[in-house]
Amino acid sequence: MKIRQSLKNLNKSIYTGERLAKNLKAQSFFGLLATIFGVIMTAMNLIQKKGFVTVTTILFAVSGVFIIISARVLKKRTPIVITATVMSMIFFTYYAVSGANEGFAILWTTMMPLVICYFMSVKYGIMLSFYFEILIILMFYTPLRQYFAGSYTVTFMNRFPVLYMCMLLATAISMIQYHESVLVEIEYTERLNNEVVKQTKMALERAGKLERLSDGIVETLARAIDAKDKYTNGHSFRVSEYSVALAKRLGRDEKEIYELKREALLHDIGKIGVPDAVLNKPGRLDNDEYATVKSHTVIGRTILEGLEDMNGAAEVAMYHHERWDGGGYPSGKSGKDIPEHARIVSIADAYDAMSSDRIYRKARSFEEITEDMTSQRGKQFDPDFLDAFIELINEEHDVK
Repeated sequence: MKIRQSLKNLNKSIYTGERLAKNLKAQSFFGLLATIFGVIMTAMNLIQKKGFVTVTTILFAVSGVFIIISARVLKKRTPIVITATVMSMIFFTYYAVSGANEGFAILWTTMMPLVICYFMSVKYGIMLSFYFEILIILMFYTPLRQYFAGSYTVTFMNRFPVLYMCMLLATAISMIQYHESVLVEIEYTERLNNEVVKQTKMALERAGKLERLSDGIVETLARAIDAKDKYTNGHSFRVSEYSVALAKRLGRDEKEIYELKREALLHDIGKIGVPDAVLNKPGRLDNDEYATVKSHTVIGRTILEGLEDMNGAAEVAMYHHERWDGGGYPSGKSGKDIPEHARIVSIADAYDAMSSDRIYRKARSFEEITEDMTSQRGKQFDPDFLDAFIELINEEHDVK
């Protein structure tokens, strides 16, 4: 039963967040080594006039280039894993069956599954090992043996399949243990973040027993939220300032402006429940990581809902990434179905995001920001609120 569960766990990816970024760098380095090796072996084969073997080493170099592009440009693991596995099967099947380099080339079958296990996928590495084991058993322990006698010694043919089986089992056991230990680490991190969310909610519930959360507590929470993301320090306070300025331009009364200020400060409170490795990842997020980041809206509402005087903040936390045209998340609300304060914070949030440096880009120019935001009038943003906001920032920019 435990063996079945261990094999099932191999389908769970261990590459997310910071671990994924490091793995892509390692694969890029592996691709570089493969390219260099392929070029060197191609040169040697051309000099020695090795014939078709030269084609395989050329393809090996090309595969290395493809791995570099996938890791550095596309930032995708799946094409790398599939390419490395398939090309290894093709290359080393040919080397083994042809007896290339007087049978020496078959020894590469002992290394490639290990490389794929460590750098790419434990599951694919083990599958490749089993494929090679079946191949050499067919070659050396069946009537086909006579066809390979010219390339391999009798001792080698007798002993290599047994040696390879021992190596396969040792590799499979050690790599499955490694894979499971990483999964345990990931699960622990997720539980830790969930516990942080739980404890934060409990703390807020205790504070909610008072008539209202004090401004000091709200500001402290906002600082804690901003500290979670080292690339957006001060974001919550700036979004709050922009939201207040827009509310004043729209003619809202002091009580509503005061509530909006507090709601904007807490709009990203759900990021407390997003793992740091995902939140601070230096590069494009994959689909699972993007879904994790988007979950901060629901987490935010979960933390704030039910607290006295925090219903408005819960709505802003939940809906500040909805779009006027209905293409946002998490609920796909559109138009005036989106709470008014969430529509205001959405504009302030987008403006601060574009005017601040992020890990993946520098701040946009004022002209670029106004052009981009104006292009989203009636699409991403409430058209009336956006018009008022553009007037506001244009006036402030002219004064400066």
